[in-house]
Amino acid sequence: MTTPPSGPYDGPTPPGQPGQYPPGQPNQYPPGQPGGGFHPAGQIQPGYNPYSQGSSGQGSYRYALPGQPAGYTTRVGASLIDGVLQSLPLGIGLIATIAMHTSDAAGAPLTLGIAGSWVIWFLNRVLQQGRTGQSLGKKMTGTRVISLQTGELIGFGPNLGREVLAIVLNYVCFLNVIWPLWDEKQQTWHDKIVNDIVVST
Repeated sequence: MTTPPSGPYDGPTPPGQPGQYPPGQPNQYPPGQPGGGFHPAGQIQPGYNPYSQGSSGQGSYRYALPGQPAGYTTRVGASLIDGVLQSLPLGIGLIATIAMHTSDAAGAPLTLGIAGSWVIWFLNRVLQQGRTGQSLGKKMTGTRVISLQTGELIGFGPNLGREVLAIVLNYVCFLNVIWPLWDEKQQTWHDKIVNDIVVST
């Protein structure tokens, strides 16, 4: 004489019931095990950042990058646009100084041009990029500076440090300029120090 099942977990489970997973399916984990559940092949949980590592070294779930790392030529193009913009007052001041070379005030236009160049640098590369992640050059080339840790904008302070580091490192060692050519995440040294990444949006 047999005893009938006394609970919902006794006895065989009818095929197709919730919670049943066909044996041998890909990406299947036994229920109750860490990471248990069923994830369709190729599906990545929302927010996964392949460039982020957790404190345990096992990887972690962060904000997903909003785009792919920007290519080297794209980054160079953005820098050239910003450089041309920044050099405009300097060029005007230099031309005016040459034209006034016989005057006692011939050096004034060049001084004003240098000052104007730094003002444009601050407004474009520090203030604007700190607020939006994009200088004029980055906006025209469709790139943006974001945090590698969170996928969000890095903010005014870190962006200021990033731009100052870029000037120093570019003059100290030319390798900083070409480092993205072989870097896995296409970062410069100042990107690595600030922990940011330039992505195509």
